[in-house]
Amino acid sequence: MPARRRLGEEAMAEKVIVRRLDDYEDIDKIEGMIREGMQELDAKPAGRVLVKPNVVFAHRRYGREAYTDPAVLEALFRNLKNDSKIESVTLGERCAVTVPTRYLFRENGYVPLAKKYGVKCAYFDEDRKRRVHLKKGTVHRSLLFPESVLNADYRIWVPKLKNHVSSLLTCALKLNIGILDSKERLTHHDYLLEEKIADLFEVGRPDLIVVDAVTGGQRNELVPQPLFIGALIMGTNSVAVDAVCTRILGLEPGQVKHLDFAHRRGWGPVSLEEIDLRAEISLDELRERTKDLDRTFNDLRTMNLPIHLHLGNYPNGDDLCHTGCVNMLKAVFAIKEAHEPGSLARLKPFHVVVGEYEGDVVADGETVIVVGDCAKVSGKLEGKVVRVKGCPVPVPYFMLYACHYGKVRSPYLNPAAMFSLPYHALVSLAAKAKNRLAPRA
Repeated sequence: MPARRRLGEEAMAEKVIVRRLDDYEDIDKIEGMIREGMQELDAKPAGRVLVKPNVVFAHRRYGREAYTDPAVLEALFRNLKNDSKIESVTLGERCAVTVPTRYLFRENGYVPLAKKYGVKCAYFDEDRKRRVHLKKGTVHRSLLFPESVLNADYRIWVPKLKNHVSSLLTCALKLNIGILDSKERLTHHDYLLEEKIADLFEVGRPDLIVVDAVTGGQRNELVPQPLFIGALIMGTNSVAVDAVCTRILGLEPGQVKHLDFAHRRGWGPVSLEEIDLRAEISLDELRERTKDLDRTFNDLRTMNLPIHLHLGNYPNGDDLCHTGCVNMLKAVFAIKEAHEPGSLARLKPFHVVVGEYEGDVVADGETVIVVGDCAKVSGKLEGKVVRVKGCPVPVPYFMLYACHYGKVRSPYLNPAAMFSLPYHALVSLAAKAKNRLAPRA
């Protein structure tokens, strides 16, 4: 089993490799890039290898940029398949809650790809879990993690580089949200989300990172629009890799709070002076490509929506809860617009209250949807009031309300998914029950 660097043992010159890659067409070329990168990084997978991609969502028509491209995974599998030191390779992930991961693995083509290379698929939502106590956790003292993650000897994270509407960046560190149990994933998915992500690194430490930055994602991370970046990025330290990717998206590491938290805990460098950057395409050139990155959904207050938003602070706080239910609203509106472009402009007016709103909400006969367990109005509340409980409220739940009162079609009422999604949900439930009842090895 490969030796792991201890937490807090910061390397002064973590290598980060940036290679030019304009498209996904030549698998042989990508395979060679990954092989050379692994040699340069002295990455030597052995034993039980876990490969974790980014699959927060997948849809063949309007969710094609949300997940790690299969071409990058295939090139990686080719590098792993004939290594005698590797006992097994597992492809594991947990997608956004309420959707079975096995359904999205079918939707994005991962299942046939895994079969082709003899790779086992692990769906973390079905996997058996073990509780792990965190030594440095500030939001969580302990969490449940899938045994596929805990039992792995070598971990390879393969994130998709995307804009994130609340965290600003989704890359190696943010990828760890997918190793959580569904219930604990939603716990403190609110104003404490950035610290929560930093907590997860204590368990979710990859030995190798391969970032799919050929086509990045903009607007919203669930249903992003494509953004050409043209790079494959590799490293062995999540903080260093994310520090480079942050700059590629036109940001500085201090702006990405979970990256700043992880760095301050001593888990990796963010300064370019402490990173051994080996780039065949300059950061300046990459930033030029991303200078017009569309961050439309990052702040609902800047969007021209026909609905009335009443956004309050988080409980006893002095700022908006930019994640939590606000993040959910961003996802709902982004999914609706991606599913049916122009549909947001056609929404019939209604009111939405999130957080502790200071002031009056007078709806003049329109519906007021009060969203989340903590939502309340300090002044007058007049109109047809509908309360939606949750912390945060799951995306599909609010989508039903938004489409009903906004008088538009729901993307979830798709005939093509009417059989497939329920079928995979039942199979997933059966697998969960089987794993819970199975005796431990």
